[in-house]
Amino acid sequence: MRVTLCVAALLLIGAATASAQQPDTTARGDSAARADSIARADSIRIVRELERIQNEPRTPAQPPSTQLAQGGSAGPTNPRLLPDVSAVGDIVGDLSPDGATEEGGDRFAVREIELALQAAVDPYFRGDIFLGINDLEKVSIEQAYLTATALPGGYEARIGRFLMPMGKQNTTHRHDLHTVEYPWVIQSFLGAEGATGTGVWVSKIFAPFGFYQEIQATAIDRFGERPDGVYTEEPVNRKLSGLGYSARLRNYWDLSEASNIELSASAVTGRREQPIVCGALPDGVCAADGDGNALAVAARQSVIGADLTFRWRPLRQGLYESFILQGEVMRQLNERHPALPAISGATVEYAGPVRDATGAYLFARYQITRRTYLGARGDWLQDAFAEDASLRAGSAYLEFFPSEFSKLVAAFEHVERDAAFTGFAELGPDRTTNRVLLQATFALGPHKPHPF
Repeated sequence: MRVTLCVAALLLIGAATASAQQPDTTARGDSAARADSIARADSIRIVRELERIQNEPRTPAQPPSTQLAQGGSAGPTNPRLLPDVSAVGDIVGDLSPDGATEEGGDRFAVREIELALQAAVDPYFRGDIFLGINDLEKVSIEQAYLTATALPGGYEARIGRFLMPMGKQNTTHRHDLHTVEYPWVIQSFLGAEGATGTGVWVSKIFAPFGFYQEIQATAIDRFGERPDGVYTEEPVNRKLSGLGYSARLRNYWDLSEASNIELSASAVTGRREQPIVCGALPDGVCAADGDGNALAVAARQSVIGADLTFRWRPLRQGLYESFILQGEVMRQLNERHPALPAISGATVEYAGPVRDATGAYLFARYQITRRTYLGARGDWLQDAFAEDASLRAGSAYLEFFPSEFSKLVAAFEHVERDAAFTGFAELGPDRTTNRVLLQATFALGPHKPHPF
């Protein structure tokens, strides 16, 4: 290309020079003089452009890995291979009139600092690491997983630690919830911070019936964390049947340009440590190990559930008006007659759950201004360790978003528990508790959004 331009320029310059050297046998008019001036100016411009092109530094050929990255197939485009680093602060205040109801008993606390490192590993994998930092657990690994991004057939696979796809809200970190804490049914059946698992995750999106569906399946090391102060004669996951397994089927429909609905069903199962008591022994505590942990027994526990989410956001008023209605119901299925160990001189009795339990919540949130939202939630939960005992709660929320990187929440909650209800000792001895909670969250850096 450059050779062609050079040849054209030389021919043009030569022609202009030859024309200028010819004898002027007739008087030339003004139009001819202007034409010669324009031709000479064009020639000069072409020569200068060729000089500029030749003086530019040449770019070396790009390696295949960079070409893959620029082509969008996969791979990092950052030549220094630095991951995206972000941090989220979650600060909670508890102004409840009868004392703090938070886990640590503090009135004000930095509940957690979440540090995230996320990047493409190579053309085939992506890595995500989420670390939780707080005063109670110090530093913990919330999530750390490798995602395969180039599997055939549209499949996605993860290996590592991740939030379990059990229900709708469990796949969202607490700082990104529309409420200050998880609903009571999730706290009871899955844990105060939700359920995580370490293992393998496989998912696929398809649309055989004209609407979107997604199937998610996991196999994890165990279902739930090991309770403090107990141990079993052999690990609950010694056999493959003792691992944790879960599955979720999501269904999504667009009802109109302004509204959509999501209906899902999910289940998780695994073996978990459950308490036993030994009659005729001191305090009824069965044999303890060297660390003082009491003997327990492994029993199967399963949770099945269904969730429904309706979203409305009009196209013209979407920045100022929206509505979400969401509900979940879960059923906990407990093995009540597991095989008990034989202990000399003691009568061993099972002290685990005495029944299957059900819990549910219904949540609604309406946007009243561009940055302000009003929400309310109702909760109901049965106690698996006590017959005919349940918890009921109602809460209201005011959310304000100064920007997409910060959130302020004020909440009031009224909780009632039957006299026989066990658990949630942080609520205090009274069976009726009023809670006043404040929350402030902020994000630094490119924090990856949670699943829709």
